[in-house]
Amino acid sequence: VTCQIGAGASFVGILDSPMEVLAGGMALSREYLLTAKTSDVSSAARGTSITVDSVSYTVRENRPTDDGVFSELLLSKV
Repeated sequence: VTCQIGAGASFVGILDSPMEVLAGGMALSREYLLTAKTSDVSSAARGTSITVDSVSYTVRENRPTDDGVFSELLLSKV
């Protein structure tokens, strides 16, 4: 999907939103995980606003994967 950090250039990312089981199966929580090239999201620190497929999110964590070519951003919906 199309993504944009602030007023910067747009880039492509993969948004996944798995459900996480909490409290021994008593509650469910929706997670938002964006995978993108590290070079596109290197400026995304905790608290950064990001638009993903026309929806606003806030970055909770930015972590590189494997060899660092790609990063995963944990997001919160605004």
